[in-house]
Amino acid sequence: LRGLVVGIGVAQLATPLARIFSAELLEFGEWRGLYLFELGLALVALGCVLMLRLPPSDRMKVFEQADFLTFALFAPGMALLCAVLSLGRVEWWFETEWIGWALSGAIVLLTSAIAVEHFRANPLINTRWLASGTMVRLGVSVLLIRFSLSEQSTGAVGFMQALGLTNDQMHVMFAMAAFGCALGIVASALTIVPGRMIIPSSIALACIAAGALLDAHSTSLTRPQDMLLSQFLIGFGSTYFLGPAMILGMGQVIAQPRNLITFVVLFGMAQNLGGLVGTAALGTFQTAREKYHSSQLVEHLTLQDPLVASRVQAGASAYAPTIADPALRNAMGVRALGTAASREANVLAYNDVFMLIAAIALLTMVWMLIHRLRLMRRDRALARAASSPLPVPTPAP
Repeated sequence: LRGLVVGIGVAQLATPLARIFSAELLEFGEWRGLYLFELGLALVALGCVLMLRLPPSDRMKVFEQADFLTFALFAPGMALLCAVLSLGRVEWWFETEWIGWALSGAIVLLTSAIAVEHFRANPLINTRWLASGTMVRLGVSVLLIRFSLSEQSTGAVGFMQALGLTNDQMHVMFAMAAFGCALGIVASALTIVPGRMIIPSSIALACIAAGALLDAHSTSLTRPQDMLLSQFLIGFGSTYFLGPAMILGMGQVIAQPRNLITFVVLFGMAQNLGGLVGTAALGTFQTAREKYHSSQLVEHLTLQDPLVASRVQAGASAYAPTIADPALRNAMGVRALGTAASREANVLAYNDVFMLIAAIALLTMVWMLIHRLRLMRRDRALARAASSPLPVPTPAP
């Protein structure tokens, strides 16, 4: 179990480590060098897998010809859905025609794949098992936790980029996030208890909520060194829950080994879609809140206000050595004030994003705790019913 926890958690180190090393790789061969490096890593991993001799085990032939139909429907449907979630907020949802066509195609293909599997006698993906209460709750919990973890990839990074910082200036922050991920892997491996997902999940969600709340008080003067603690907490939470979640699902698979592929699909979809949905939703929310805060700030910016007029004049005076025209200098001062207002609107919008992430993490934790309390109450009731003596029938007179 500890080896499984470490193997799953190490994959989460990819994001902070890539942020640390990618800049240097780009200096050598630009994007082509970076992709060649990734290809080299994949080939090294393939060689290691082929060299590793696994112990003898039971083998079953589970793939059938009809599985290729499911794959032919499922793979392009997921690809279209991922494309929509990745680029929807960039191209904007209602302004690009291909997003609508791609989403429609994804719905048709994925629905067809599910329908094919649902009515097969020997399905590759057991839809009835996926629809069970335990699997649905596991998928939803992993999805929500991955959604909350988008704070690290979308919130903090986007906030720093909005302030004009580059990747090189955030190395210390990403190093702290990587350290938090590594510590979460070690803590999860040392404290793993089969069948008890509620404790590590609650700790992970509490760390994510605490980190998001710390970031929610950011200003335009916030720098990466001010986010070290918050990113450490979020990095710790991102790996502390993964192992117990995977093992909880594997416990269900051991009882029914044919559902292994179904569980891998569920866990992978919840992981990937959770991250993509989180990035898309949080990016869209940030854009909407930035427009709102920008309108609120600009509404109160008028040259009749002495403070605004002095700010414009100060901005215009900075161009005095290079621009002789007073009207053009005044226009540049107004433009500089507008840029500052846009920056402050982005800061307020990202603070709203951090608060939303904290709220989602806390609500997810409350939901999981309530469900756990319901299960404990049910178990106590069953135990009392089993221990109570059976009523003795009264003899007839």
